[in-house]
Amino acid sequence: MPDTVAVIDVGSNSIKLLVARAGAKPNSLETLFDETIETRISEGISRKLPKLNEEAIAAGTATIAELHSMAQNYQPDHTAIVATSAVRDAINGDDFVQAVETVTGIQIRTLSGTEEANYIGQGLSCDPAIAGMTSFVQTDIGGGSLELIRFEAGQIQQAISLQLGAVRLTERFIENIDAALSLKIEASIHTYVTEQLMNSGFDFSPAELPLIATGGAYSVSRALLVAEAGGEIENSSPHLERSSLNQLKNKLAPLPLKERLSIPQLPAARADIMPTALIIIDALLEVSNRSRITHSFYNLRYGVAANLLKQQTKWRL
Repeated sequence: MPDTVAVIDVGSNSIKLLVARAGAKPNSLETLFDETIETRISEGISRKLPKLNEEAIAAGTATIAELHSMAQNYQPDHTAIVATSAVRDAINGDDFVQAVETVTGIQIRTLSGTEEANYIGQGLSCDPAIAGMTSFVQTDIGGGSLELIRFEAGQIQQAISLQLGAVRLTERFIENIDAALSLKIEASIHTYVTEQLMNSGFDFSPAELPLIATGGAYSVSRALLVAEAGGEIENSSPHLERSSLNQLKNKLAPLPLKERLSIPQLPAARADIMPTALIIIDALLEVSNRSRITHSFYNLRYGVAANLLKQQTKWRL
C-alpha cells in the first residue's frame, strides 16, 4: 500500500487540505482528496504588532479540526499542519498553535519565508503543466504577504517575502470596506506596491522568463474569467493575460461590496479584498514587464506533501 500523507495549509484567507500519495511518474503526486475552506484568520494583520483575535483563533481551530477529520477517512501515514504569514507575524501566534494542538494532537509548523519559498518550489515541480521548466519566476499572493522566487536550472537563486498581501493592504488603504473603490485609493495602492517591488531588489529579467503564479488570488481570478467565458476551470488555459485581469479589476473595483457578494465564482470571504489583489497583480506585471502570468494549482501544500513522501521513502530504506 503506497504511503499517504495529509497536509493542512493554514493561510491568511483560507485553510486548505491535501491528501496525496506518490504518482506513477517521477516527481509526481496523485491527489486523493483536497478541500479549501475560506477562513480568514488575518484580520488586523496590517497593525504594527499584528495579533490574532479570539474569534480568528476559534474559527481557524474549528476549520483545521474539520479538515483533519476529513483527512482521517484516508488513513494517512503522516499528517502535517503548516502555517505562513498570518501566524508567523502574529505576536500571539503561539496561542493559535497551542489551540490547534489541543484539538488535533498535532503541532503546527510555522514556516519561515525561506522554508515557504522552498516548499512552493517543490510543489511547482509536481505540476505536469510546467514539467521540465527549470528557469522561471514564481509569485504567490496571500493575505499577509507576496512571495517572489527566482528559479534557475531548477535551483532557487533568489527568494523574498514582501508585506504586500491583499488583506494587509486592504486594511491599510481602504477605510470603508463596504464602498466602491475610488480611483484615488486604487492609484495609492498601485503606487505603493510598485515602489515596494522596485525597491526590493528582486531580479525579474529577462522579460521572456515565465512568471508562474500560485495562491487564492490567482485561482479566483482564473475562475471568474473562465465563468465569464462560459467554460470550466478544469479545461481552461492556465495563462492569464494582463489585459483580461485589468478588465476584471475594472469590473469589480467600482462595485460596492454588496454587489460584489452577488457575483458567482467570487467567494464571499474574498469579495472585500479581491479588488486589492487585482491591483497588486497589475503592479507586479507592470514592474516585471510581463503581459501574462501562468497559473498553477500546485502550491505550498503540494511541496510539503512531496517532501513528506520523500522522507518516508528514506525512513523505509
